[in-house]
Amino acid sequence: MLNIWVRAKRDARKMPMVLRKYYREEEISLKTVKARSLSELSEIPFDFSLFNIVVLGRDDKTLFKELKQFRSPLFGLAAVNSPQVRTEKVSSIFKAIEYAKSEMRNGLELNKNFYRFSGINFLNAPLTFDTDCYILYPQHARNLEEKLSLKFKLPDFSPVFRDGNREYVFLEGNVFLEVEKPDSGEVKLISAPEKSDFGDFDFSLVSRENKDIVEKLKKEAKNFLMPYRDKKAVIPLSGGKDSQAVLDIAVEVWDREKLLCIHADTGFDFEENRNHAEYLCEKYGVGLKVIELNLHKKGEPDFSRWCTFEKTEKLYEEAEKFGAEVFLMGDRDAESFKRRRKPRKRMLKGIIHLFPVKFWSTAHIQVLIENSQVDINPLYLKGFWRTGCKSCPFLTSWERNLF
Repeated sequence: MLNIWVRAKRDARKMPMVLRKYYREEEISLKTVKARSLSELSEIPFDFSLFNIVVLGRDDKTLFKELKQFRSPLFGLAAVNSPQVRTEKVSSIFKAIEYAKSEMRNGLELNKNFYRFSGINFLNAPLTFDTDCYILYPQHARNLEEKLSLKFKLPDFSPVFRDGNREYVFLEGNVFLEVEKPDSGEVKLISAPEKSDFGDFDFSLVSRENKDIVEKLKKEAKNFLMPYRDKKAVIPLSGGKDSQAVLDIAVEVWDREKLLCIHADTGFDFEENRNHAEYLCEKYGVGLKVIELNLHKKGEPDFSRWCTFEKTEKLYEEAEKFGAEVFLMGDRDAESFKRRRKPRKRMLKGIIHLFPVKFWSTAHIQVLIENSQVDINPLYLKGFWRTGCKSCPFLTSWERNLF
């Protein structure tokens, strides 16, 4: 559930136009603060166990300032340029909400050799609606240094802000290394600092210091899933990080006999994917069905995505045999515009599709996995963004170079 708040009832009358145009299928609860200042309220009205975004105008600066203390990956502020929300354009309100969502998932606060998920962009990273923050593993850093012929060492476990093919590696202060990883052609260094001495980050400390906020995100996801726990559920387990996080959450909601993981081996897959899916199901004690598709006998994958459609069809067939009523998906807003527009819950082919980590960043996923003491797919350690098929046309030139 996402709660969107405005200050006054007249502002609230504007919001249904925003919701109808941009969030038609999303389950959003529209609420009103009904005060110009928190001092006017007998109690704080927000449920901090849910995702909340407060949309305010220029004239609401007192309330905006007071609400800054609550900002986190679960609580965001969206500011519009007009004096009141009710006088702002519908498209501008949408953009303010989407930027707030981006800052909630990507906002970090630096503290010596670690950082915290603050929900506030203290690092002044160049955020857009589609930015996704991830943590740079050491092997990935070394591979990137070699490919770019860098004369200095990138910090281990530095946060990286990814927007499409452009990545911004945080180094220190307001200093970033900017690199482009195009779909085709060579990886390009766009800008780099003259200074060459940057300290590493302590990933164990990052994971420990952020355990509380990731546990809050996880609790919210579990509460989102809880109404469906009596239904049989399937997790399409690719072996990737997002479906791993969904599995980690799901086993704390469902009884094991009501869960089934399905891994579709296309014949083009990296062998690490199937190995990791088997490893995860053994670790978590959940049943695994592997579908041998052998699609390599039918031709090479192309941009028509025929291979994806065949894989999806077989997944639904196996789900039907299991009697599944629920699909638990790892899709996240930060992955693409298309996924950002998907509602967190939707019905497809008679099955309820739920997206528990929709509002998470990759960094949130990485810390969840690190704290679970279960290994992540080793492809991510090398620097892969996608862990699907070796011949996938959507792999970037950087990923193709890695193998």
